[in-house]
Amino acid sequence: MAKRYEPYWLVAFPQEYKGASRAGLTRLEDNVKHYAKVVKFDVPGNLKIGTLDSLMALTESLTKVDSMIQSALGKVSQTLEDLLQKQTELGVENMTISRYVETFQWSSLKYKTSSSLQMITNGIEADVKKYEADIRKLVNTHNEVSQTLEAIERTDNGNLLVRPLGPIIKMKEINPTPSLELIFIVVPLKKEQEFLATYETMEEQYKARRAKKEEEEQLLKLEQDRSDIGKGLPELLAHADDDAKRKEMMQGGAVYKHIAQLLRKAQNIVDAGAIFPERKKKAGAESPGPGAASMEAQAKQKLKTDIKTCRGLLAEAIEKKLTPYEHQAPNNSGAKRAVVDVVLTSDEFDIKSARVEACRKMVQAEYDEAKKKIDQHVREEKRALARKSKPDPPYVVPGSAKSLQEDEEYALYEIAILKRFKDEVLKICREKRLTVRAYKYDAQGEKKHHKKKAQLSAEKKKNFNHAQLKCRHLYPEIFIGWMHIKAVRCFAESILRFGLPKKAEDFKAIFPNHIQAALIQPFPGQEQRVRKVLQKLYSSLASEEVTAQLDASETDYSGFGADFYPYVYIPIDLNHA
Repeated sequence: MAKRYEPYWLVAFPQEYKGASRAGLTRLEDNVKHYAKVVKFDVPGNLKIGTLDSLMALTESLTKVDSMIQSALGKVSQTLEDLLQKQTELGVENMTISRYVETFQWSSLKYKTSSSLQMITNGIEADVKKYEADIRKLVNTHNEVSQTLEAIERTDNGNLLVRPLGPIIKMKEINPTPSLELIFIVVPLKKEQEFLATYETMEEQYKARRAKKEEEEQLLKLEQDRSDIGKGLPELLAHADDDAKRKEMMQGGAVYKHIAQLLRKAQNIVDAGAIFPERKKKAGAESPGPGAASMEAQAKQKLKTDIKTCRGLLAEAIEKKLTPYEHQAPNNSGAKRAVVDVVLTSDEFDIKSARVEACRKMVQAEYDEAKKKIDQHVREEKRALARKSKPDPPYVVPGSAKSLQEDEEYALYEIAILKRFKDEVLKICREKRLTVRAYKYDAQGEKKHHKKKAQLSAEKKKNFNHAQLKCRHLYPEIFIGWMHIKAVRCFAESILRFGLPKKAEDFKAIFPNHIQAALIQPFPGQEQRVRKVLQKLYSSLASEEVTAQLDASETDYSGFGADFYPYVYIPIDLNHA
C-alpha cells in the first residue's frame, strides 16, 4: 500500500484490578504516554460466553481465521494495485483504515450479540471466502480477456514473421496465370542482398545439392551390397553339402529368396563397373571399359564353366583381395570419384563337386529369373535418365521480386514461381532459412478480426471497471469483519485468561466493567520500552516463572512460549492488510 502504518497492539487486562471502570485505561495511558499512543477498544460486554470447552476450541480456530482474513485483505489490495498499475490507499466507511481501527465500534446490525461466538466467527469466515471468490472470478475473467487482446495486438504490431499480411498485400488473386503463382517470402535484412542476387537461380543450387546427395547414396548402397554378397554367399553355398538344406533351397524357402537378392546386388555391382577391375586397367585409363552387358555375359559364361568352385557370376567379386577401384557417376557429370576397398575371401568355397553341381543349377535358375528383373530395372533407369537429361525451366520468374514492406529486422518480398515447382521452391526456402508466409485474400475475415478486437477492448474495459469497483466495495467489508474477529478473539482469550466476574449480574457488562481492552500504538523505535512498562505494570497477573525473560542458552519449561505476556496481546498489522 501507499502508506506505511506503525503496528497496533490490542491488549486486555482485568479492569477490577484497580476498581473504577476507567482507572485501568487511565493508568495505562499515564505509564506509556511518552512511548506510545493509547485508545480504548470497544469489545461488547454482553457477548455469549458458552462453555469453557467451546471457548478453548474457538480460540484455536480464531487464530487461523484471523490470519486468513488478513491474507485476503492483502490479496484484494494487491489486486487493485495490479489493476490500476499504481499504489492506492483504501479506506473503510469514509475513513482511513488506521482511523477506523482507533474508533472501532461493534456493529450490532451486522453481527448480533445474541448469536454465539462460533456463529459470528463462522459467518465472517464464510463471507470473506465468498468475497475472495467473487473478486478472483472477476479478475480471472479480466485477465483472460486482457491476455487474448494482448496476443492479438502482439501479432498485429509484431514483425513481418507474424504480422497479418492482409493490410500489406491487399490482393484478391495471387495466381496471375494458370501456371504461375505468387508467394511471399520474409527475408532477414542481413540476407537481403544475397537473396536478390540468387533468387532467380535458386533451382540450380538445389539440383546440384540433390545430385550430390543421390550420388553419395548410390555409393553407400553399392558398398553395402558388396559387403552383403561377400558375407552372405559363402554361407548360402555351404548349405549345398547338406541334403536337407539343399532341398529347402530348391523348394523356395527364405534362403532361396535371399540368393535372388544377392544376385540382384551382384548385377548392380556389375553395372557400376565393380567387377573385373583388371579388365578396366588393361583397356587403358581413358577407355570406359567393357559395358555392363558385355561384363554380364562374361560373368554368365564363367558361372556355367566353373563347376569346381561355383564362383559363377561372383567369381571376380570374391577373390581373396581385389584392388581398390574408382567409381565415376554414369552421366560423366564430373562428380567426385569414390575409392572403395574390397576385401573378400574364398577359403569357404572348396566344397564337393557333386553338391556344387546341384547348387550351380539352382543358382543358374535363380540367376536367369533375376536377370529378367535386372533388365527391366535397367530399362526403367534409362527412361528416368532420359527424362533427367531434359533441362527443367527456371522455378522462379526472372525479375519478379518485389519489395512490399520492411521493418527493423525483415523485408517482405513477393516473387512469381511456376506452380508445378512450388514444393521444390518451398523446400529451397526452408534450407536457406527463408520464411514463406501463407496468404489468402479474405475480406470478411479481416472485418471479423477488427470486430473481435473492438469487442475484446470493450469487454476488457467493462471487466476492469467491474473488478476494481468490486475490490473497492468488498475491501471495507472484509476489513470490518477482520476487526470484529479481533474483538471476538480478545473477548474469548480474556475470559480464558482472567475468568468471569464473581457476580452474575456483571456478566452482561464484562467489558469494560470487568475487563478493559485498549489499543496501543508504540512510537517508532519505542517497542521495547513499551514492553518493559507493560511487564512491570501487569507483572502481578502471572507468576514470575512464567513472565521471566530467559537467556538464549536456557530452556523454556513453562509451556507458554517466548511471546507469552501477563496481559492479553493480539497484534494488528495494517501493512499486510
